[in-house]
Amino acid sequence: MDAKSIERAYTVFSGFYDLVFGKWFHQSRADAIQLLNIRGSDAILEVGVGTGLSLPFYPRNCRVTGIDFCEPMLEKGRQRVRQYQLNHIQLLKMDAMKMSFPDNSFDAVFAAYVITAVPDPHQVISEMIRVCKAGGKIVLLNHFKNGNPFISTCEKVISPLTKKLGFQADLDLTTLLNGKPLAVDKKRSVKPLNYWKVVQCTNRKSVNGNGNGNGNVNGNGVHPPAYSVLKRG
Repeated sequence: MDAKSIERAYTVFSGFYDLVFGKWFHQSRADAIQLLNIRGSDAILEVGVGTGLSLPFYPRNCRVTGIDFCEPMLEKGRQRVRQYQLNHIQLLKMDAMKMSFPDNSFDAVFAAYVITAVPDPHQVISEMIRVCKAGGKIVLLNHFKNGNPFISTCEKVISPLTKKLGFQADLDLTTLLNGKPLAVDKKRSVKPLNYWKVVQCTNRKSVNGNGNGNGNVNGNGVHPPAYSVLKRG
């Protein structure tokens, strides 16, 4: 999958995304956000915020930055921010594989239904680790390769087709996290159909480390700048 084809696919999906991934997935989103262990005015990053379906579930005392690289999806997210008067939330157009945030900018990072919809999931995970403070929570809500041999074989067979639709059907969680400084705290299947999983991790990089666990970068833990919610044009 390449970025342009994914962006084209989700530009099309933006017209009906909420209808498909709306209320049936609300409880999973709300439960996953609880696993971020948000405290006080924590700075939270949501990667692949899309149309902003998860935004109403964040506590209003924290500061949320949502990023996505698909403009039509983001525009619907901005509408949701205005509709619910979510003044603690800012939305930015940004490539999750090349985030412009300084290291250690966020207290916790969340990615829902996105890690299989990017050209390089490993790079996105590394970027999430880099911008998250050491000891912070990183929570993934996504489908991963099934443990059942028959189902996983089917996923492998259909994956070339699903990639044309903008997502990978056979991404293996163990392979994704291998070599990353992440400790898996919780992993469980979630509704609907228990087909998706929520995975709570603790960022175990060195205190001054980046996404590769190296300790030679700035680790002052500054929060990101107070961006305004972007407006079209």
